[in-house]
Amino acid sequence: MTFIFWLKFALVCIAGAMSPGPSLALIIRNSVTVNRFAGILTSVGHGIGMGVYAIFAVTGLIIILTTNEILFQFIQIIGILFLLFIGFQFIFKINQEIEHINNQKNFNSFLQGFSIAILNPKILIWFSAVFSQFVKIDASFFSHSILVITASVIDGIWYIIVTVVVTSYGIGNFFQRRKNFIQKTSGTILVLISILLIIDFFQNS
Repeated sequence: MTFIFWLKFALVCIAGAMSPGPSLALIIRNSVTVNRFAGILTSVGHGIGMGVYAIFAVTGLIIILTTNEILFQFIQIIGILFLLFIGFQFIFKINQEIEHINNQKNFNSFLQGFSIAILNPKILIWFSAVFSQFVKIDASFFSHSILVITASVIDGIWYIIVTVVVTSYGIGNFFQRRKNFIQKTSGTILVLISILLIIDFFQNS
């Protein structure tokens, strides 16, 4: 693997990580309504979840998923239901419950980040497109491992940067005063994305 080859792959991963979506909404929400450490744990969990998908793609599981329509559709449905659940949970939490969210266990933040990566069907589709351009049959195990690690680390680092930014320079206090609004807005974004996924699911069925 040449440096130029790796750099092209890394740039694609950076572009993918920076695109807005349910993961960004979740990480901002946890960073603001819980604390910076919760946001970092969510970011790390999300990065590891992305790494799991990268492993699936490299080892060929992605081929099974894309050729087995029933299995692929099942994964899509589970992912959409998860996003809807998280979205409605954010929207309908009353103020008292939002205040108590500061007691959220650190493991919960990590698990949320990991789960939203694993159960987001668009990540599966994205990796299908990306790795089909960079995974080579004759490449070594080391080269494939570098691709997996790169995708996972770039994703985690990007969201850690987002966490630090939204909890620094007084921005955290600004968001803290509006955490109820942010909570419901994040939930609304997740629900809207879920609805778009449902529409896309039935259009492609």
